[in-house]
Amino acid sequence: MQISARRGRARLCYAPRMRICILGATGLVGEELLHLIDRAWPKAELALFASRARTIERHGRSYEIMAATDLETDAAPKGDLAFVALDDDYSKRYVPRLLELGYRVVDKSNTYRMDPKVVLGVAGVNHDLVGEDTRLVANPNCTTIPFTLATKPLQDRFGITSAAVSSYQAISGAGVGPLDGFLAASAEGYAQKNRIGTNFDPKAYAGNTVPHNGKTDDSGYSSEERKLMNESRKILRAPEFAVSAQCCRVPVAVGHYENAWLTLGEPATEAQIVEAWAAAPFLRHFPGAAGEGLSALATVHDRDNTLVGRLRPDAREPLQDGATRSWCLTIAADNLRLGAATNAVRIASRWFAAEDAALGC
Repeated sequence: MQISARRGRARLCYAPRMRICILGATGLVGEELLHLIDRAWPKAELALFASRARTIERHGRSYEIMAATDLETDAAPKGDLAFVALDDDYSKRYVPRLLELGYRVVDKSNTYRMDPKVVLGVAGVNHDLVGEDTRLVANPNCTTIPFTLATKPLQDRFGITSAAVSSYQAISGAGVGPLDGFLAASAEGYAQKNRIGTNFDPKAYAGNTVPHNGKTDDSGYSSEERKLMNESRKILRAPEFAVSAQCCRVPVAVGHYENAWLTLGEPATEAQIVEAWAAAPFLRHFPGAAGEGLSALATVHDRDNTLVGRLRPDAREPLQDGATRSWCLTIAADNLRLGAATNAVRIASRWFAAEDAALGC
């Protein structure tokens, strides 16, 4: 092992090549990781795992996938960096094993996110917490990452006391099976030219908007809403941050969309907020209160940035000399890339410098 001082900070590097493991290589996020690893560490050796062994074709290449259970054998490959992109049960079972095999791990599941001993990392927000001694980082939820990227610059300059967030989340966030089912049902349903949609299942995703109601607790909040609220407090290092969320699924394949109502710690003008965003990493501002160009589909054309705009003062609090503490804004991001794979790769660049500067932090 050697030490690199690239970008003014010591990083690990391996010669002649590093080994990267993806657990969940056949899923939607796993596929994005394959693409991004080619950009960040093009000479890396890959060790790919999924729930079962198979061969897949991605990006014009063939990949051999091993079964996750192979990690439990004495022949399991040791390595340097691992991305876990499967559900909580797989993370609980295999993250300790990957650490035992020598990997530094970025885990996408919910398993370690609220563990006080584990960094919940967003590149551009709190990546300073990821150091040489860090072995495991939790990757936040796909709505939390863009939300904190948009709010951190405002927190630093003005402070933020509270937020209310409404999310409109793409079907791909539910996984490849629900996405393929949604696409098939949409193609069939819209082909019937039923103008009001009575041919669609009112409990399904196609042609529909439904509550994101997975694991709704006794208070009425779903796990998705709890993630956005609790993870934001941890990432922004603001335990008193008063935040509430309401999440739903909308009939869009990829691209999460959020409307937020923020209360700042001190009054700010529109120009001051835009100025704060201009200096922020991984953020693209769309000017104008109408939100022209800012859409869910815009995110799949700018996959590695948070898109923010439609900034306007909250009508419930009047402006005083052009400033107010209460603002409304829209945030959007590609949930598979910025909201998952891209952030994971940028966090990992804290350990292993990425050759593509756009994937470093």
